[in-house]
Amino acid sequence: MKSVISFAGLLLLINLTSCIKDTSPDEDIPVFSYAEPVVNPPDKFMIVFNTSWVGDRFSTVEFDTSAVWLIEKLGDGRISLFISNDSVNLPVTHADTLGLRGAKEYTIIVNNVYTSEFNNFFVGFEKLDIAYESFDPKF
Repeated sequence: MKSVISFAGLLLLINLTSCIKDTSPDEDIPVFSYAEPVVNPPDKFMIVFNTSWVGDRFSTVEFDTSAVWLIEKLGDGRISLFISNDSVNLPVTHADTLGLRGAKEYTIIVNNVYTSEFNNFFVGFEKLDIAYESFDPKF
């Protein structure tokens, strides 16, 4: 009986550790606060949002040139992420690749309606080596 309980405990431990994802930022990637506008960021960066209370957080990003970007949620899956171009709020479920125009301000919206736990939620951006002119969708 002891071996069955030990085996079940081992399976539970393996299952729990496989669910843990390291969401701390890589030290080489710049991290910007959502409270300040991000203007002409590097080719790879993150924006950190404090989601310790329920509601929306907003950040603005403006790129110097038009390019294709990978935008990725890095944190609690219960948090909703949207990118807005003044006329459309586009949800980002996990990750999305979009053509973003230079000299245009985009709003990044993080919505927390599920938890009041103290958490930092990261949104990752990575400029991809894909030609903007021939890429769809542009946003």
